[in-house]
Amino acid sequence: MKNKALNAKYVITAVIVFAAVIVLAFFAFENRGEKNVTDNMSFVPRNENISVKIGDEPIENYSIAYAFGCRDSAEDLSSYIEKVTGKKLTVTRGKPNGKYILIEKSKEESEIEIKDGIITIKGNDSKDCQKQVNIFANTYLGYAFAGEAREHILENTEYINIPQNTYKCDDPWIPYREPIICLWKTDTARGIYTDQSVNLDSELMSYSDDMLYQYVKMMKFYGYNGIQVTDMYSAWAQYGNYEFVQQRLRFMADAAHSLGMDFTLWVWGAEFYGHRWVDKTVTYIDYDIPSREKQEIIDSFDKYYTIYAKLADCSDRVVMHFNDPGNLATSEDIAFFAKRFKTMCNEKNPDIVFGVSCYTYQIDLDKIYDELGSEVYIYSGVVHTDEETNQYAELNNWTRMKDMGIAVWSWNLCEMEIDQIAEMNVNSHIIADSYRRTRNAVEDNNIEYWSEMDSYHIANMFSLYCSGRLLQDPDLDEDVLLHESCAALVGDEYCDDLYECVSIIKDARSGSGWKEFKSSYDEYILLSDAYPAEELLKRCDAAIPKMEEMIDANLKNNTIPLPFSTSETLDMMLPHLYEIREYSQFRIDLKKAEEMAKDGADKEELSNFVEKIYTPVREYDTITGCWGQAEARAQFFLLDEFCKRNEIETPHDATFDRYRKDRILGEIEMKQKNSEVCLKFNPKSSFQMGIAFGEEETERLTLELVDEGLLVLDKEGTVYLPYWENSKFD
Repeated sequence: MKNKALNAKYVITAVIVFAAVIVLAFFAFENRGEKNVTDNMSFVPRNENISVKIGDEPIENYSIAYAFGCRDSAEDLSSYIEKVTGKKLTVTRGKPNGKYILIEKSKEESEIEIKDGIITIKGNDSKDCQKQVNIFANTYLGYAFAGEAREHILENTEYINIPQNTYKCDDPWIPYREPIICLWKTDTARGIYTDQSVNLDSELMSYSDDMLYQYVKMMKFYGYNGIQVTDMYSAWAQYGNYEFVQQRLRFMADAAHSLGMDFTLWVWGAEFYGHRWVDKTVTYIDYDIPSREKQEIIDSFDKYYTIYAKLADCSDRVVMHFNDPGNLATSEDIAFFAKRFKTMCNEKNPDIVFGVSCYTYQIDLDKIYDELGSEVYIYSGVVHTDEETNQYAELNNWTRMKDMGIAVWSWNLCEMEIDQIAEMNVNSHIIADSYRRTRNAVEDNNIEYWSEMDSYHIANMFSLYCSGRLLQDPDLDEDVLLHESCAALVGDEYCDDLYECVSIIKDARSGSGWKEFKSSYDEYILLSDAYPAEELLKRCDAAIPKMEEMIDANLKNNTIPLPFSTSETLDMMLPHLYEIREYSQFRIDLKKAEEMAKDGADKEELSNFVEKIYTPVREYDTITGCWGQAEARAQFFLLDEFCKRNEIETPHDATFDRYRKDRILGEIEMKQKNSEVCLKFNPKSSFQMGIAFGEEETERLTLELVDEGLLVLDKEGTVYLPYWENSKFD
């Protein structure tokens, strides 16, 4: 009996030990391959706790749930939340009652979904779940670089509002969507004219690391899953050197990747000096032999391609822009140098996706195919009008026949390019129409990637928000999206007021569609008789006090991350309403002048009235570009045309003239810096080929610069800098 009892005791002990081994093995298996990546991090805790809400619900009312194999990821998420809020959430296996954040494995695509306040974080395996938790912390909890040695909570994070629902499109029209973050310097467009008044809150290159991180994150909230950044010598000139610019771009690439986004590098493929960047060693072209056969030209391109290629290791894509202006004479040369740069990039990053921007058919694409084969993406333009449909359809079919990828590089759709007509635009209706036209141009559109211009930056947020959503589903209601973007910025209380403010900007500057928005068309809204001046003036008078009230309210309920406060963001918008109000008043007054002329007023009476009503629309602290403030430019065109038609003298404002003269002189000086010989200019086209101000006005201002001794007029009728030798700069 004693031996039997002893044997039973041994059996029970063995069973207990075996069970313990099984349990330990289970937990080891459940968390196999995982490591708590926040261990031993150089994390700097904040001195105060941050309020975090999901919708209206404080995050401390949530629990964290995890599925099999995700325990360590759940513990890490709990740690992230505790460091931000000071509150520790319960961590349990399986779905609990109430509000929760669930971490689970999924054989489908990794994702973070928020639906009705319930958050689900999915990864393909344990390691991917950990990655998705880090992305969640970076995206929604105020972290930067979670899971890395530089992990920290972003500065100036006073509160965090996580949306109760995130937009999800299971089958997006464009799989890869990015803004084109353009590096024209906001206060010195094209290196021509420095505007001392510009609000530098849009000056990205001067942002702190944390502000720049927030800016990249902001794009993710709009619906983009990557960013494209333009690396170009004009930025190097404005910021001192390429090393500084590329350091900031590399940081942006790192930020994007930490947020689960892609990074695309755009380079000005055949343009290496100008805009105050001077390199006398550059040789572009020899008309006697092809550029690809002259070693000096090859050396010039290699010099700059080597610089651009420094960023290939952190880039998922690279796009070469060979037009506008471009300095290669033939498509064969373009193809040769494209292949040369592609080789450099592939040496640093074999997986990089290479592309060539051609708008549509500006270069012979067969030459690109012959040289580079099918492993290249062709970047086309967008279909804005019926006339562009056939051309785009041909390009789409050509790329399909060649088994090449097609992508879109969209310029001047969300907004005008700020180096020309710089203004805040709200283009939700034009964006939607252009996307639908492009999608419908061919039966089976094979666009894989789309980039949309971001040049005015913060104040462009409403168009960018609509673009990020419409690129996923072009059939979404653009007005609803615009309203959503307003709610995301200021919350429900002021949403309708902000929607009216941005709608005023949309109606005043973009009109009903593409041809009213684009200044090259006769229908251009600012010069059109269709401009609704009386209505806009009334709307501005009602909306501006509301905007001022929003700014003073110091709102803290936005669900879009911003580099600075909501009030500062709104403060950048307010001057645009002032400009529209001033221009609307002028249009009303000019209409009175038209009626006076029609009723037979004499020239003296008309002259006196025109003098009285003409005060140029002010620039305030808005970004103005080298063409000047948009309404002020249109205002002078209309005024001058009226005066000529009625044979009276056009009034001129000394301050307005000074702005324009400084721009003319700045462009001449900029061009002279690139030359060893004295450059001479036709007074009618001395600035922006005479397009910006009109040839007659350009000539008048240029000749006044001669009278002031700042330019010299020679016997051939051309002008040049009297101090041209002093303008040379290396």
